[in-house]
Amino acid sequence: MLSRTIRQVASQAQRQGARMASTKRSSVNGKGALDSAYKVFMKSTPVYVTTVLIAALVVEGVYGSATNYIWEANNRGRLYHHIDWSKFAEEEDEEEEEEEEEEEEAEEEEAEEEEDAHEDDEDDE
Repeated sequence: MLSRTIRQVASQAQRQGARMASTKRSSVNGKGALDSAYKVFMKSTPVYVTTVLIAALVVEGVYGSATNYIWEANNRGRLYHHIDWSKFAEEEDEEEEEEEEEEEEAEEEEAEEEEDAHEDDEDDE
């Protein structure tokens, strides 16, 4: 029974030794390619969070610029800010002036008709 216990303890020690060997800090081939980046950007929680936030802002800026460029390229000439409003400004001004003059003339005619109607009413009395 004692020999059985010793064998169990020995096999358990071998397994733990194998586990420890597989989780050693350095790999068999030496330091990995990203080991220095890991030490710089993940040395503490505040540094890691700051790295993630800055990376998110940079990725968002690049992604936003790329999507805006694609949108503008596919919709060139169809968007509001692509329209040359100087072509329309002169025509609208002339039309608006004509419409305003017509409205003023119509109002003057209505006012004259009302005055004539009041004069006719006063003459009848």
